[in-house]
Parts: sequence; structure tokens; C-alpha cells
Amino acid sequence: MSAEITGKTVIARNPSILFNDFDDGLMMMDIDSGNYFDIDSVGGRIWTLLESPGTLDGICDSLVAEYDVEPDVCRSETVGFIEELAAKGLVTLQPA
Repeated sequence: MSAEITGKTVIARNPSILFNDFDDGLMMMDIDSGNYFDIDSVGGRIWTLLESPGTLDGICDSLVAEYDVEPDVCRSETVGFIEELAAKGLVTLQPA
């Protein structure tokens, strides 16, 4: 990871990712590499929130409103998840 993710970091989906929703999550495929990924329902919700590029602050605000989670816990876990997505090339990050 080259830069720290802040609240204003813009996160965008990689357009080369195909995906399909399931009740318990999301199945994804990177058409450039042929790699498959599956993520749980909360990860799927984050992916849905990224239909348009968004910020970490915006994602966390939505998740805290929708789920029974403390803001600090949400932020920490969301940063970790976004870092994983970025490391796998599933999203891109633009510093504020």
C-alpha cells in the first residue's frame, strides 16, 4: 500500500471487475487476470456503495447508519477491507 487511506481518499471500482450478487455476499472476477474473489454481505454492501466513486467517510457514514457498529470499529475494518481490495487491484485510491 503506497499511501494511507484517509477519510477524503476517493475509492473507485476497477472497471475490469465482473460481479454477481448473492444473498450472503458477492462473487467477483477480474477479467484482466482471471482471478476470482468472493466477499461477504458487508463487503458486498461496500462494493454497492462504490457504484460511483466515494470517500472512506461516505462509506463509513452509510455503514454506521445501516449496521449496528461503532464508528471507530467500522472505520478500522473498512480501511482494512479497502486496503485488501486495492492490493488485489479491485479498486483504485486517489488521495484527497
